[in-house]
Amino acid sequence: MGRIDIAGIANRRIRDFVTRASNARLRPGTGYYSTPFRGSLFGEKDSAAVANRLAPDGIDALWLGTNPGVSRSLDYILQPPRGRGDFPTFERQAESGLFGSWLWGGDDEGPAPDWNPIERAKGNWRVYRDALARVARLDRVAMANFLPWGSRSADALIGCIGLMNRPLLDRMLEFADDLNAEIVGTLAPKLVVVPFSLGRNPVIDSVRPLGLSIARAAEARRHSVAVNRGTFTFHTGICASGRHTVRTAFLPHAASLRLRTDDRRRIVDRLAQVLGEDGEGAHWGAPETPERDPSGRR
Repeated sequence: MGRIDIAGIANRRIRDFVTRASNARLRPGTGYYSTPFRGSLFGEKDSAAVANRLAPDGIDALWLGTNPGVSRSLDYILQPPRGRGDFPTFERQAESGLFGSWLWGGDDEGPAPDWNPIERAKGNWRVYRDALARVARLDRVAMANFLPWGSRSADALIGCIGLMNRPLLDRMLEFADDLNAEIVGTLAPKLVVVPFSLGRNPVIDSVRPLGLSIARAAEARRHSVAVNRGTFTFHTGICASGRHTVRTAFLPHAASLRLRTDDRRRIVDRLAQVLGEDGEGAHWGAPETPERDPSGRR
């Protein structure tokens, strides 16, 4: 498996996709933020160094985001600006050889680290980071966005582009699903963590059911944790992403959580219990209820 530069491959595929005439509307809304990965992997920031560290047994976990939280990306797709929009920053990112997204300033400015919740977790992102730290080695956890294009929410992106150009939306989701399958196949994670906004989203499912969705998961289970203001609910299952079958956890988006300190502790404990593995296989804990026909997102 070694020496497959998955970040470089992903960037080339994104560039090729948005430079096709049929997808040109996406190009100005494709920026540095469109590279899939955030942070580093194996402690390496260069994509070639990450490729050299990949081993046949894969990484511990892949933590997915739905798409970048950059509203300007969708604005540029809907109303193309004069010039090239954000695309020059994507080209700089791709040419840099860096594994994860970096912030690019002017021509004379070097890059600055972009947001990532593994190495610099804030707020409720720490809940999931701390739970993953119980069951995985954080330097072997990759963070990536499923969709390369930004918006204030996944529903805004899907809804607005669907109204503007439904065939383009179909191609976007097909492309992202195929690219994600290549990422999963290359990194071979033992666990994939998926937000409800991606894996339990009827708006996306109505356009194109994705490989990493509860609707297509086998052995789906619902789990719950009592918190001060109700119940924290999450799901587990087995998903097929391309030719790779992987244990998958579906969690509420961290930004949607409203938790007290003692809530956070209980959730971390329960997630670690359910998601922990014993070295020979998965230990899924004791699921409360089989999940057969899930609905809703958060």
